[in-house]
Amino acid sequence: MSWRPVVEQRDVVARDGTRIGYQVRGSGPVVVLANGLGGTYLTFRYLYEALAGYKVISWDYRGLYSSAASADPRANTIAHQVDDLTRILEQEDVGDVVMAGWSMGVQVAFETFKQHRSRVKGLFAINGTYGRAFRTVMGSRFVGQTIPMLLKVIRAQAGLVGRATKLVAGKDALISAMKAAGLVSNQIDMEVFRAVAGGFTEIDWVIYSDLLARLDEHDAEDVLSSVDVPVTIVTGDKDLMTPPSTAEHIHRAIPQSRLVLIKGGTHYTPVEFPSIVVEELRGLLDKVPGWERPAR
Repeated sequence: MSWRPVVEQRDVVARDGTRIGYQVRGSGPVVVLANGLGGTYLTFRYLYEALAGYKVISWDYRGLYSSAASADPRANTIAHQVDDLTRILEQEDVGDVVMAGWSMGVQVAFETFKQHRSRVKGLFAINGTYGRAFRTVMGSRFVGQTIPMLLKVIRAQAGLVGRATKLVAGKDALISAMKAAGLVSNQIDMEVFRAVAGGFTEIDWVIYSDLLARLDEHDAEDVLSSVDVPVTIVTGDKDLMTPPSTAEHIHRAIPQSRLVLIKGGTHYTPVEFPSIVVEELRGLLDKVPGWERPAR
């Protein structure tokens, strides 16, 4: 499909022996794109178009898509994902980076800053949180409390969930239902969303449910007040997964950060309102010495 970003697929072996698949495009100052949980680099289609003149690196989390599952089933934490990114940067001979994350990738970005703050020169946070993800999902503490029970059911019935997913993932009926529930908006790029959602047919639901559980174990709130690099936070005012109040909390905690609230946007603003997201990313890069937009 012509709309898919052209990338080079590569592999690296993590410190614990897990094979990690990652994607590379271009050359220049490095921008790292950290995926949402279950998403791939395809979600960043429009950001790739804005990043000509940069080296862009993305990767698949452990057990998803081109990355192998960990031999140790407990090795799926946010810290493990950051360590895998570190190995990728070592293999690519990369020093400093600007981190752009969507959804789970925002937690990965903040944890990367927490562990390697001298290397992270800018942060672009799209529809995400700093940690303890279940506390704020759908703006309801009750919903957050029920998620661990739901994940247990998914793990116990992983085969059934997988078969059901193959029947509905990426189908128009499911997307229509998601629109009706307010999970996505009518502005969604259907072609990209079908491709991203269709990827869920490949998911190992035991691994996926464990990765999801790890989001609530992680917490980088303690680092927010010490973030001293340019930061832009983008979210939608209709985001149920990481509500605007979460983005506002991050904005208040990080000195000099910029908050952009997109009217009508849900959790999928990168493929709903790409022109806004792209312009905000360009604006952030112009604030980072050495990452200013190359002359066109």
